[in-house]
Amino acid sequence: MKIAKLITLAVLATFAGVFAAGAPQAQTKDPIKVGLIQPLSGPIAAAGSYITNAAKIAADRINAKGGVLGRPLELVIEDNKSDPAETRNAAEKLIVRDKVPVIIGAWGSSMTLAMMPLAAQHGVPIVVETSSSGKITDPKTPGQKVVSRISPTSELEAVGAGALIPKLGMKKIGYMAVNTDWGRGAVVAFGEAFKKNGATIEAVEYVGQADTDFYAQLTKFKAAGVDSIVITDDAPKTAKMLQQMKEHGLNVKVLVTGGSAWPDSIVQLAGAKAAEGAMFINFYNPYDYAMAGDPDASRAYVEEWKKRNLPWIGIVEGMRGFDAVNVVAKAIEAAKEPTAPKIMAALKTLEMRGLYGLNKFDQNGQSYCNIIVTQVKDGKYSVVAMTPSSKLWEMSAAK
Repeated sequence: MKIAKLITLAVLATFAGVFAAGAPQAQTKDPIKVGLIQPLSGPIAAAGSYITNAAKIAADRINAKGGVLGRPLELVIEDNKSDPAETRNAAEKLIVRDKVPVIIGAWGSSMTLAMMPLAAQHGVPIVVETSSSGKITDPKTPGQKVVSRISPTSELEAVGAGALIPKLGMKKIGYMAVNTDWGRGAVVAFGEAFKKNGATIEAVEYVGQADTDFYAQLTKFKAAGVDSIVITDDAPKTAKMLQQMKEHGLNVKVLVTGGSAWPDSIVQLAGAKAAEGAMFINFYNPYDYAMAGDPDASRAYVEEWKKRNLPWIGIVEGMRGFDAVNVVAKAIEAAKEPTAPKIMAALKTLEMRGLYGLNKFDQNGQSYCNIIVTQVKDGKYSVVAMTPSSKLWEMSAAK
């Protein structure tokens, strides 16, 4: 019996060694750190939490397949508190204390712009997942050289949606925008697109990030006789604007830019009556996997989002974090070592399909994603039109 027992133990030990040797190396080697900066507190904390959760889904999916270069990815997450100065501080911690070779962030354009010079000083690349100000990829902007942006500029949104303006009958427009680099840049970009397509902006009203009362601005729009209102702001504030428009008796066409608000989120936040008819510029459709650049990744993302019981209204916002982590992982894999210079070089030539569409970067570090115009129709999600990322790349090449 003793001999049999010893043999059994020896066999088990042998098998244990085989399984250990065959296990993914990502579980046994030091992790590759990836910095992630998002607004996890402050007025836009919901958006930051959605992106962070989606980034975790991507990292977990990558690690389950063995990680990158045989090592797991570890997200080192910092809260920028919806504030530019805090964003710079968060970036400094990640670079100096945590020694991350790449950073994803930082939701708002003003926040991203605040950390770019510091990242450039240290030679650390930034993958921008949300910010849309044209300044970010402008070669004249301090720190632009370290940026690779997968989210579209407001100019790209305007190009993708501008041709619809005549069809929608938008002629006299009131524009309500958050008073940040994002909002101010969007007003300029869409103003040019509207002018080219026969519409004019009759009035512009800027609002603070924490504002909740928009009656004064809406009264001005009503007095100006606008037939349409364009909104550049986050989903919760957009919902309040739509509710107050309804209360004010302002029955006009509505177009919401930026990709954060979408039919399902606004129906839930504002109610079906206030949301009815509103249109949105989005970059991802969670109902149709085939519309994404990578349908299999889209399916996996949606299924895991549901499995984790995350808020459905955040899935379109969250996809930014999912794509950003996958882009970083692909760049590290191509770099063959997780160092900032190698990752930065790899990002310049990277090409991969994701939820945004085709992720690759032009000479200024800008990618061109799908532009999808959606609408609340009978209280439900509907697609009005789509300009695929491949079409925008063709248009860019033709310039």
